[in-house]
Amino acid sequence: MTETPPKRATISAVARLAGVSPSAVSHVFNGRPNVSAATAERIRRAADELNWRPNYASRKVSGGGGRSLGLVIARASETFGRDPFFMRLVAGLTEPLSAIGWSLSLTLVRVDDEARVYREWWAEQRVDAFLLVDARTDDPRLELVRQLGAPAVVLGAPTDTGVPAVTVRDDAAFAAVLAHLADLGHRRVARVNDAPNLAHTRTRDGRFAAAAGECGIEPSYAVWDAEAEDPVADLLGRIGDVTAIVVDSEVIAAEIVAHAPELGVGIPDRLSVVAWEDSWVSTLVRPRLTALDAPVEESARTAVELLERLVRGEEVTSQTVGGRRLMIRDSTSTAPTPKS
Repeated sequence: MTETPPKRATISAVARLAGVSPSAVSHVFNGRPNVSAATAERIRRAADELNWRPNYASRKVSGGGGRSLGLVIARASETFGRDPFFMRLVAGLTEPLSAIGWSLSLTLVRVDDEARVYREWWAEQRVDAFLLVDARTDDPRLELVRQLGAPAVVLGAPTDTGVPAVTVRDDAAFAAVLAHLADLGHRRVARVNDAPNLAHTRTRDGRFAAAAGECGIEPSYAVWDAEAEDPVADLLGRIGDVTAIVVDSEVIAAEIVAHAPELGVGIPDRLSVVAWEDSWVSTLVRPRLTALDAPVEESARTAVELLERLVRGEEVTSQTVGGRRLMIRDSTSTAPTPKS
C-alpha cells in the first residue's frame, strides 16, 4: 500500500502547538518586537518541530510565481566550478524546467549544512521538489525528504528507500572500454575513482571486475588522493605495472595526461588513459582523451518529468536512460611490450 506523504504544516498548526494566535507567530517571524522573548522561543520551537517557515513564495509580486526545483550540492565552489558534469547538468535542466514554467534554485553547501538547507527550503516553501545528486552510501538525505514529504528524485544511483531514481544504463560500458583495451593488448588495467563514499562506486567496481574477467584482464583499483603533494606522482607510484587506467573524472584524467610525461610516463605509449565521463575537457588536452559520453541531458529531462508528476500527486517509478558511448581518441594505444 502506498504511504501518503505528510502535508506541509500551516501557521495555524504552529500557533496551536505553541498555544498562541497565528498573528503572534507572524509577528515573531516578521521580526516585530511585541512578543515576549519566552513566547517567541516557544513559537520557534513549535515551528522547528513542525518543519514550518513562512511562505516566502506568497510574498512575491502578485501574478503567480511558478514552481521551483531545489538542487543542493555539497561541494566547495572551486570544486563545483571545475566539474564539467555539473555545468552539463545545469544546462540540461534549463530547457525542460523552462518548458513547464519551473525555475531552478541552486546552492552550494558544506555537508554539515545539507539537512538544515533542505528543511528550511521546504518549510519556507521556496521549492516544490528536490533533485538529489552525488548520492552517498547510507545517504541521510533519502530519509530526510521522506520525513518532510518532499517530492524528490535521485540522479545517478538506484535506491531501495522508495525515492525514485534516474540511472544510466551502465551495464555494458565497462565491457566496451575493456574490450577496446584488450584489443590493444592490455592485460592489467586499474580503475581510479575519486569518491569512494558515493553509492555508485561499489556498483562500478563490481561491473569493472565482471567485464575484466570476460576480457581476460587483471583488474586493480586505486583512489585518487587530491591531498597528496603531487597527486599524479602519488597515483603512478601506487598502480604498479598496469598499462591502462579508467578514471572516473575527465578532469583528473586530463591532469594525469598532462603531468605524467613530466614524470617519465608517456601517454599513451607507456600508459593508456580512459575517462569515465566525457566533456569539452577531453579535447583540450594532448593527447585527446578516450572517454565515455554519458546522456546527462537525457537524465536531466527524465528527472524533471518524474518530479513534475510527483508534484501533481502521481506515482512514479525509477527510470533508466540510454547508455554511455565510447569515444575513442588519442589517449589509448597498443600496450607496451613487457620488459624482459
